[in-house]
Amino acid sequence: MCLQFSLAGAQTTTTFPGVPISSKTLRVQDQAEKVYQRTDYERAFFIYRNELAPIGDKYGQYMVGFMYLAGKGVPEDRVVASAWYRLAAERGIKEFDKARDRLMVTLDDAQQARSDLLFIQLRKQYGDLALLMKAVEADYELLEARTGSRLSRDSSSLTIISPSRPGSATSGAEYYRQIHNRIQSRLEYIARHSNVEITDFNIENVDLASIEAQLGEHLDTLD
Repeated sequence: MCLQFSLAGAQTTTTFPGVPISSKTLRVQDQAEKVYQRTDYERAFFIYRNELAPIGDKYGQYMVGFMYLAGKGVPEDRVVASAWYRLAAERGIKEFDKARDRLMVTLDDAQQARSDLLFIQLRKQYGDLALLMKAVEADYELLEARTGSRLSRDSSSLTIISPSRPGSATSGAEYYRQIHNRIQSRLEYIARHSNVEITDFNIENVDLASIEAQLGEHLDTLD
């Protein structure tokens, strides 16, 4: 259980270009830890499984696996635990890698085959690449909602008020520049960590439908 205390913030030190951790997420993480420490395992499992794991929280995904492995708040199932451990280890955090590897070597061939199928299902729903693709699509919608196109037309005169940072504001040009940068960094990450081919990272030319189709095929198979 040393991981419970040492890795709650580990995912924030990676270069993963995901959605920044919000104050709400930090509160949910803290709540889950407190509930777990009170040994209210069913409630803790619900929070990890339904509030943290789906948003790509790697510690939350690890804890879902751990609770399956230990049978805390949920029936014990080593195979299901292994699939969640594999998901938690996506970003190469060494502690998660070690936990995954220690568990995987204990599974027989049939169990490993079942773990493979479960992992593929989880990765398609809550894996880093799937979540990044959703974030890219959401950013494209922001750009297109501006004027009906992705072009930066007359945005410099706008002032954008940040809903997540009350009292802060930025120019329209800077706001949309940040969106452009997010899209590019996320597409580059997807290309580096999959077999998806992106020949042009200019966001005006990117074929999202093709990228999504290629990514779907990639996520259907194991590396």
